[in-house]
Amino acid sequence: MKEFPVSELKTQTYFTEPVYLDEDYILLAADVPTTTDLLKRLKSWGYAHVLTDGETTQTAKELHPEASQGEIAQSLEDEERKVRAETYFKSVVNFLESAFTVFKEKEELRISDFADTVKEMIGEVKANRQFMLNFEDGKTVASSHVITHSIKTAILTLALVDYLKMPLFKQIDIGTAALLHQIGLLKIPEAVYLSEKPLSPSEKKVLMAHPILGFRILRAASFPAVVCQAVLEHNERIDGTGFPRRVTGDKISLYGKIIAVASSYNAATSKRPYKPAIDGHSGLMDLVKNAGKKYDEKVLAALVYILSLYPIGTHIIMSNGALGRVVQSNQEDPKHPVVKLLVDENGTPYTNPPLVHTREGDEVVISRTMNADELTKLKKIL
Repeated sequence: MKEFPVSELKTQTYFTEPVYLDEDYILLAADVPTTTDLLKRLKSWGYAHVLTDGETTQTAKELHPEASQGEIAQSLEDEERKVRAETYFKSVVNFLESAFTVFKEKEELRISDFADTVKEMIGEVKANRQFMLNFEDGKTVASSHVITHSIKTAILTLALVDYLKMPLFKQIDIGTAALLHQIGLLKIPEAVYLSEKPLSPSEKKVLMAHPILGFRILRAASFPAVVCQAVLEHNERIDGTGFPRRVTGDKISLYGKIIAVASSYNAATSKRPYKPAIDGHSGLMDLVKNAGKKYDEKVLAALVYILSLYPIGTHIIMSNGALGRVVQSNQEDPKHPVVKLLVDENGTPYTNPPLVHTREGDEVVISRTMNADELTKLKKIL
């Protein structure tokens, strides 16, 4: 698709092909004109261009105003929520980078600052969970993956405890622990925790000390004991294969078990200089395979519920050979998400990708997720 400058858009202009904000969000169908309100929204969102394969025209290609307006209204609402999530995420990045800088320079951490931030995060996750949980790493402006990972882990942790119906004061405690679960890394040389290559055995040993260092930092700053303990235990595993103390089962706190799941999922599905990211479905399945062994079964059940078996962004192959991407989860039925079809069963890319609400008993169903080679080929087709 080619870019069309927003500055050149006029009201009551049609396009000969659909117009998109990005690869996920259709802005206008070919039979819907631009409006003054739409142009104001695009400028307020900061969009300089829209994408389309078509040309401008003063005549609608085909009129189905009632259906099209409904689709566009939903698209606009989704885009507003997406922009809201991006804006809020960046504000938390700024907060955490500033807090970490102050700590490195002055050894100071203000408990009230973190509690206030987590309270805000709880509200954002409740109001805008779908987009908060699926924030793209490429959209962040963090100075390191430590910041990004800490925030994404805190967001997923808060979604989990909301589902588990924890009282607010406990949500604040565990959210604070999740946001600070990697602060011990600040006491380790950056060459180790920001390494762009696999670590040596000696470097791994240094890295594995960060939960203890984090525990000591938070205890010295007078954070609640449950927060300190959760930071200490976030790398422990039920079967005793974790670190730093190799504790097992019920000896690990519930907070520690929850952050372990959230942190592990985000680490698996995020790109690092020394490893590629895996898709959400594969990351989820890797954790589920270790249910009751490394990870708490109740926490994993909550994870499946809030993400679905096919998390948003997962590329899938339908049973008829069509290719698509999951764009919306179904919390009432985690096995059946909403899929945007990208390529039809004959291998032809869709000009206007349709949405399919998968259901039990459908003739065409999700067959499996795409592997890395298949995803590379898809990108070339598109």
